[in-house]
Amino acid sequence: MPQIYEVESAGDPGGVCLVRCIGGVARVGQAYVPAGTAEGLPADLRSTLTRIERHGRSAGLLDPPHAARITLTGRGVAAPGRGPVLSRTP
Repeated sequence: MPQIYEVESAGDPGGVCLVRCIGGVARVGQAYVPAGTAEGLPADLRSTLTRIERHGRSAGLLDPPHAARITLTGRGVAAPGRGPVLSRTP
């Protein structure tokens, strides 16, 4: 689960965030929502992890305790600010 440290840019339909992985493994292609909001959230408000960049290089996954710059695509990216944890959705 990535935890947002900083939102570098946010717009429609996506954004770029600096995150730290605090649990599990985040992979490109997975869908995310802020933790605690997955139940009943419309599919079009979910965000998809489309890019992970670690040390200036693309990566396919992010595991704890590493940090990375990630790109999220979708209407659910609305500058959540620092601190929220992103939960994977099915």
